[in-house]
Amino acid sequence: MAKIPIKLLSRGSLLAVVAAVSLSFLITSLINGNVRPPQKQVRTPLPVAIMPYTREDHYIRKSSYIGNVRARRDSALAFEVPGTLETLPAREGMSISEGQLLATLNTDQRLARLRAAEAELAKITTNLELATMKRERLADLLDRGLTSQQTFDDAQLGTQALQQAQRAISARRDSALMDIEKSNLKAPFSGVVAQRFADQGAVVTPGTPILRLLAQSSFEAHVGVPIAIGNSLTPGEIYSLTIGNQHLEAKLQNIRGDVDAATLTVGTIFLLPEEAAVKTGETVSLELAEPVHESGGWVPLSSLTAGNRGLWDVLVVKTVPEGYVAVREAVEIIYSNNDQVFVAGTLADDAQIIASGLHRLSPGAFITPVED
Repeated sequence: MAKIPIKLLSRGSLLAVVAAVSLSFLITSLINGNVRPPQKQVRTPLPVAIMPYTREDHYIRKSSYIGNVRARRDSALAFEVPGTLETLPAREGMSISEGQLLATLNTDQRLARLRAAEAELAKITTNLELATMKRERLADLLDRGLTSQQTFDDAQLGTQALQQAQRAISARRDSALMDIEKSNLKAPFSGVVAQRFADQGAVVTPGTPILRLLAQSSFEAHVGVPIAIGNSLTPGEIYSLTIGNQHLEAKLQNIRGDVDAATLTVGTIFLLPEEAAVKTGETVSLELAEPVHESGGWVPLSSLTAGNRGLWDVLVVKTVPEGYVAVREAVEIIYSNNDQVFVAGTLADDAQIIASGLHRLSPGAFITPVED
């Protein structure tokens, strides 16, 4: 570019050039003054709570199996004879004592049969007395040769026939008395009336349930368990049950020998302690602790983050020349128990696990381990 002689520039043009050069110098100075040399960033290690990981060859699995409470004596009471229900004083919720009258049948026909049997029995008894006296007289005459053997034999057989008739009529009388007695339904044990199935005036047949009576002592817990669990239980041993807010120790009384077709479980029967405050039908839970032989270890639930392909990640402490860093390890959850999980994976025995605060960390972050 050809230089322009200064002598050819006007005074105004010269001032403009000088101003431009000064402005350029000023801008360059400001830029150089604001530019600072880069400073090296120092990463402050984050304090994290750690805990040791210990490998074990098994874990204890807690299982619960649901059942219900039943009274040891739970009976649907019925009459043994047919008839019309005449009285039914028992009411639902009523406390009943053993032997207490619960219901009665009308006994008019049975009383009539009883009176007829008694009258016939009285008649046959009188005839038997006469026949007996006649036989005794004929026996005396036979000894003196004043009557024939045939006559005495006829009297003897007649007496025996009357004796047999007397026994038959006595049996009919006793049957009538028994039917009258069975027309009264009495409590076979003390308890509480749970249900009424009939009302006064109903015609009932033998075996028709009238009342349901529950004993108020000696309750049982019936719990269905898998076949393998049932085989591991021992009758006579004590097991833990939960009923509502109550935690009870109950003896295993028996294990049923059949499998429920609907649930494919085996029934177990536990005898509840007398002091247990329970009611028939309440839900009961059988609590079992079963050892499961599998290698792994326990870690807190708070130490897990979602990983890939259904696995989970934990962060462990690794020592590097600059200090400590967090390193990811993959694990598989085997069993969960509230806030603790049993895991298996690439964790080494005695590894230091970061127990919590994972939202603040990422793999490779510098940390300061703090014993939890």
